[in-house]
Parts: sequence; C-alpha cells; structure tokens
Amino acid sequence: MSLSSAQSYQWTGRVLQSLRRSLLEHDFLEILPALLSSEAEPGARHSVAVLGDRARPKVTAEGDGRVSVDGKWAYQLPVSHSVEKQMALEHADRVYCLTPCLRLLMDGEEASGRHLYTFFQVVVEWRAADADEALTVTESILGSLARHLEPILPDDAGTAVTRLQGLRSGPYPRVSFADALKLGGRKPDEPQNSDLTRDEERTLTDSFDSPFWIHRYPLGVRDSLYQRGEDGLQETYDLMLPAGYGELATGGLRPRDRREITEQSRLLGGEPNPVYADWKERSGIQTAGFGLGFERLVRYCAGADSVLDLLAAHDSGPNRRIGAHE
Repeated sequence: MSLSSAQSYQWTGRVLQSLRRSLLEHDFLEILPALLSSEAEPGARHSVAVLGDRARPKVTAEGDGRVSVDGKWAYQLPVSHSVEKQMALEHADRVYCLTPCLRLLMDGEEASGRHLYTFFQVVVEWRAADADEALTVTESILGSLARHLEPILPDDAGTAVTRLQGLRSGPYPRVSFADALKLGGRKPDEPQNSDLTRDEERTLTDSFDSPFWIHRYPLGVRDSLYQRGEDGLQETYDLMLPAGYGELATGGLRPRDRREITEQSRLLGGEPNPVYADWKERSGIQTAGFGLGFERLVRYCAGADSVLDLLAAHDSGPNRRIGAHE
C-alpha cells in the first residue's frame, strides 16, 4: 500500500504517540540524544560533521566526486547511539531516546524498502544481566504500543488491526541463528558464520505469521559489541517481522568489561572507544537494550510498501536520492 503525505503524517504521529505512552508505562525515562560524538563506534558506517570556528566551513568539490573540507573540528555523526544510552544508566535505571541517525547504504539496500540514509531509531536501554528478560521486556513494550494505537488508528487503517494483533501475540517464537540459516535455505556446505542474505531473510520471514526473534549469533556476524556466552556465542538478538517486512530491532546484552570491548572492537577493525571502555571499567554497570527502526515500525503498522512512502513532505534530505536516476 502506498501512502499519501497526509496519511504518512497521521501514521507517524500516532505510532510515535503510542510508543511513548508504552515506554512511559514501563518506567522508561526519555532522554535527549547526543547529536555528535568525538569517538567512532567500531563496525559502524559513520559519516563526519565538520564544524567551523564562528565561520562556515569551506567545502570544495573534487573532480572524482569527493570533497575536501576546511574546518576546525570533526565529529562522528550517530549511527546507533548504543554507547551513549548505556552511559546514561549510571544516573537512571531505564532510559530511551528518539535519535536521528545517518548511515551509508550498502549495495542493494536502496531497493530493500526498509533502508534510508537518514532515519530515526528508538534506542532503549536498562540495567539487566539476562537475555530472556531483555526479550520479554521488548515484547511487553510492543504489545502495549499496539494496545494504545488500536483506538486511534486512522480511518483508512485497512488490515492494521491484524498486524497489531501480531505485536500483541507474545511471547514471540525464538530461533537460533544456526536454525535461522536452515529455515532460510542455507546449505550445510555453505558458510555458517555470515549473516542472512536478502533472499534467505525473505524465505525465513515468509514462514512466520507473527514477529519472531533470531538470537545467539556467532562472533563476527554482528557489527557491534555484545556479551559472549559460555558457548562462545554472542548474547544478541534481532526482532524480525513476518511477511517479508524483515528486521525491526537489534540489541543484546552489552560487554561485561574492558577486555570484551577491546577484543570485539579490534575484531571489527577498529580501536575501542576509550571513553566507553573507561566508563565500563569504572562503573561495572551491566545493561541490555535495543535499537528499533522507527520508520520500519510505522511501515509495518500502516502496511506501507516501503519506508520511502513515509518520507515527510518537509524532508528534502538525502533520502530523496534513493531510487532516483543519477
């Protein structure tokens, strides 16, 4: 289903209202996101913001499509806000924020219907040391969201009630990463430590009629930092939507200590964030959480064909380039 601009505004506003009500019910405190960071997140596909010193930075286009920038300071633009929300838990027990993110697209993602250059994540974090608790809390939040949204659905909501019933159907099925590969059609003689392809994910999600979890990933599949279990698998999880809608949220138990942060950061080809590593060493706070793609959630609730249908009329940013002929 394609949405008009008026429908997009209505769905976006009502889903956001319902999600905030649900998080408040679950005692989550809304915090403001940090818009820039001095440190890169290992594994993340960052872009950089350049600031001037009371003067606008000078941007010069190169002949091969690159640009050079003369400015004073450079900062990383946020991709997930994962570190910042963990550190906030030194001062509160449960937090969330709606954070703007910018992520570079990979090959093929411009046609996926769920990837954008600029998007919003609802990032949620709380003090927890158990993966089962993390999944249960997430299911409860989404079930409450559906309960709040049903009475305020737009008049032309169509089959939205059926999809919302899926969100309220917890506990959601749980599938190990190894079993997800089998259900997606991966052959035993093919690599077992690489993420699902788009075709495998579509086959997998078509076999479910409700949201479901993929969890227990081998080290190296994910591009973020998570706690490792005694069997060597990471305590991380993806919340998947049925019928080809795909991944809605990703999260996990955070690393236990500086050693896990350092080892996994270097495995991902980067250096550990020293501010994060120092904080973890000092505080010893164990947390769990997730980042939920807000446009993906609205797309699912509304039954939209693509997140591109949800672009606000007032947004003239880089998402307008997706699918355009250059």
